This record gives sequence, structure tokens and C-alpha cells, in this order.
Amino acid sequence: MNTVLDPLLLPDQVALSATDRQAASDKLDSAVRQGRLTPPQALDRHDLLDASHTRGELHQVLDGLDDAIPPRRLTTALRVTTAVWLITCVVQFVVWLSLAFFGRFDWPWWLYSDLGLGAVVGILWWTHESYHRKSAVLLNR
Repeated sequence: MNTVLDPLLLPDQVALSATDRQAASDKLDSAVRQGRLTPPQALDRHDLLDASHTRGELHQVLDGLDDAIPPRRLTTALRVTTAVWLITCVVQFVVWLSLAFFGRFDWPWWLYSDLGLGAVVGILWWTHESYHRKSAVLLNR
């Protein structure tokens, strides 16, 4: 499945981009500078990164580095909320079209809930995506 909805429904199956690889490499280098990884550990993880093809595989590469990858709960929330949003959009649109077919054409009332849920999906996606775009790992103190 390679669609526009992949980043929302299957975020762990999205292919790694050059930007993703660079950000992950920077996180590993940052962890070495902070003393959270030794240089040999970082080298092993760089090798894993080179062999990685999807964002889901980054979990193994960046395992144990806090704030380096999105938490599983955030990924699950993104997937569930997106599915609910898509189902809600389709069902409400079909009901609206059915009512219009039988002469009860009304303003598209379904836009309110679809736009509201869409905003929630957008916020979750932005938060999830931010983990892949930041270059350094935050130091826990």
C-alpha cells in the first residue's frame, strides 16, 4: 500500500527518506556526545540504520534513546483517530447524499465534525512527524 494515507494509517510502514536517515544519524551522534552511547554501539546502530527501509525499523536503531522515536501510544492514537475520522467522513457524506437524493438537500452539515476530527488528526500527525524531524536526542536530567 503506497497511498497518501500511509503516513496516517501505517506510519511505521513509511519508507525512510534521506531526511529521516540524516535525522536518525544525528540522533545517534548526539547520543554519543552526551555519553548515552559508546562509539562502537553507535557504529553498530549506524549499520542497522543503513539496512533500515521503513520508519518502523528505526525503533530497533534508536531503542533506548528517549525522545528519539514516537511512543507506540502516539502511533496507535494516530492510526485509530485517522480510521475513525475517515469512517465518519464517508458515513456522513453518504447520509447527506442520500437525504439530498430524496429531496432533503441541505447545507453540508457533516463538515463541522469532519473538520473538527480532521484537526485532531492533523495535530497527532504533526506531533508524530516531529519525532522524525528533530536531529538531537534530549538529555534527561
